[in-house]
Amino acid sequence: MTKLKTFCLSLLFPLAACGLETSSAAPRGPVSVPASPVQRCMNLGGALEASNEGDWGYTVRAEDLQRIKDAGFDSVRLPVRWSAHAMTRAPYTIDPALIDRVKEIVAEADELGLKIIVDLHHFDALMEAPDAQYERLFAMWRQIAEAFEGAPDSLILELINEPRDKMSVARTDAVNQTLLDIVRERHPDRWVIVGSAQWGTLPALLKSDPPEDDRIILTFHSYQPYDFTHQGAFFADPPPPTGREWGTDEEYRDLDQAAARAAQFAAEHGHPMFLGEFGVYEEVPLDQRVKWTRAMRETAEAHGFGWCYWDYATTFKAYNIDRETWIRSLLSALVED
Repeated sequence: MTKLKTFCLSLLFPLAACGLETSSAAPRGPVSVPASPVQRCMNLGGALEASNEGDWGYTVRAEDLQRIKDAGFDSVRLPVRWSAHAMTRAPYTIDPALIDRVKEIVAEADELGLKIIVDLHHFDALMEAPDAQYERLFAMWRQIAEAFEGAPDSLILELINEPRDKMSVARTDAVNQTLLDIVRERHPDRWVIVGSAQWGTLPALLKSDPPEDDRIILTFHSYQPYDFTHQGAFFADPPPPTGREWGTDEEYRDLDQAAARAAQFAAEHGHPMFLGEFGVYEEVPLDQRVKWTRAMRETAEAHGFGWCYWDYATTFKAYNIDRETWIRSLLSALVED
């Protein structure tokens, strides 16, 4: 979750489209969702998600990966802004230094027994003018697929983070299929994560037509209710007013019903479901952050989803870099029963 993303969400989408709540028909009954290879995951936001690692105040450290592993997580997600390091004209070459850095983090995670998701994050030009950017997108993925050919099975690839604007559901479906075909040329059996439009939210995913493939994971993101999770956030314009609380019986019920719809969709398509991002801005009172986070995590697990908290050390943080310590109550909400 970034300044730009949060600002655009507040302007472009109604609150009901920002997360789990959706008007889709209720599921017909209990379902069995295929098991996800990712269960408990931490997003390493603000590092390679920035144009240059460290620009946003966080650099991935080996000790962070060890700490995440020791806390009980089995996976990390590494958002990468590949487009900031790729030529804008053919052949759209990616800076080898970025590829080497991602390889280094992948190797460190694998050595610790962590799965690691590498995605294509913040390709803003694609969202604004898809037709003009398709060849660059496809060229970047050919290079990524080639660079990680032969990587350990712990590496999972995520095709596009949060398609939006002109990347409609239909466009995203078509692009997902093309990108999956590119990846499959070199990675026939690797797990690949696939989401949909409208910032990767559930309502769009429920309208999508995922590729037919035995090794894909469906994903959506949730920061719903936005006026709760982002209240007081300085980067929103205007910031949602402070004082909003969460946790009524109706809010818990809505959360569960929407997760049931997601589970039904996953079961119908025969794919695991993954809640790839969820979190609360750091200025929200901690007890409220903890309550919402625990509810999201427990609901995801109850419906058979893997999940990935946003995020480790930036403005939605679970770990305080300044003090070099976990925010204990928030960590408990994520990993303790």
